[in-house]
Amino acid sequence: MIRGGVYHVISRFTAKEWFVESSVERRGYLSLLGTEIAKTDSRCFAFAIMSSHVHLGLVAGAKPLAKWLRPMHTTFAQWINERRGRIGGVFVKGPKVVAYQPAGTERLINYIHHNPVRAGIVASPSDSDWTSHRMYLGLDQCPTWLDVECGVALTRFDDRSGLAAWIESTTIQRRDLDAFRLVPYRRPGRPPKMRNPPEQEAGFDFVAGAGFEPATFGL
Repeated sequence: MIRGGVYHVISRFTAKEWFVESSVERRGYLSLLGTEIAKTDSRCFAFAIMSSHVHLGLVAGAKPLAKWLRPMHTTFAQWINERRGRIGGVFVKGPKVVAYQPAGTERLINYIHHNPVRAGIVASPSDSDWTSHRMYLGLDQCPTWLDVECGVALTRFDDRSGLAAWIESTTIQRRDLDAFRLVPYRRPGRPPKMRNPPEQEAGFDFVAGAGFEPATFGL
């Protein structure tokens, strides 16, 4: 990850299991996220805490993602296992990290905030408290670590209300977001031959990212 770059970080739970089933688990994850990101110069401008996975919109700081997200996910995994009386992994290896052009930030926020709508949970982003959308609307209190102003500044909108209103009325499809990837999206399958293929460290699902350490989140 390059400092100052815009990234979409997606962390999935093992076997698509629903480890987040209530507001208690969501608050627990967000509390840990806020504690850890406050120790860095990374900025989180959007989130969606779904039942089986987590979306974060980040501006990367100097501290590598694995250095602060890994211990946070380990703590969350321990807590979930204690609550459920289970032993085993909670997160699938490492997060998927996708780099975007800054001009695509409003589409990234839109995509993240529409997750509950795409899942069929609600009809409108404002109907769900699983994302940061209601904080952009001013309907829910915004935690100090959520940098809404950073998110707005990276878009064409003058304020959060304008951005939130556009998100309410507009649904961005995956292909619209993919157009702003720093590295174009390729369909899964056999990759084309490359003379000098880029190195990929084990344990992370990289998309135009660098600087991570191999890690397995959870227990």
